[in-house]
Amino acid sequence: MATRTSNLPEQPIDTYTRLADLLRSPAPDREALLDRLYEELLTRESKAYAAGWTDALTEARRARPRG
Repeated sequence: MATRTSNLPEQPIDTYTRLADLLRSPAPDREALLDRLYEELLTRESKAYAAGWTDALTEARRARPRG
C-alpha cells in the first residue's frame, strides 16, 4: 500500500511486497530476521514522519497571508 505523500526517490513498491521479500530472504536465525524487520519499520517510520512534516510545512506556507 504505497502512498505518494512525499517526493522521496527511495520509496519501495509497496509495504506488503517489501515485507514478503524480507520474510523470504535467508536469515541466519530468528533474531536476525527480527532485526531486519525492525530496521525496515524504523526506516519507513522515519520517512513517513519526514514526509508528514514536509507536507505540513508546505500547507502552512500556502495558508500564510502574503504581505
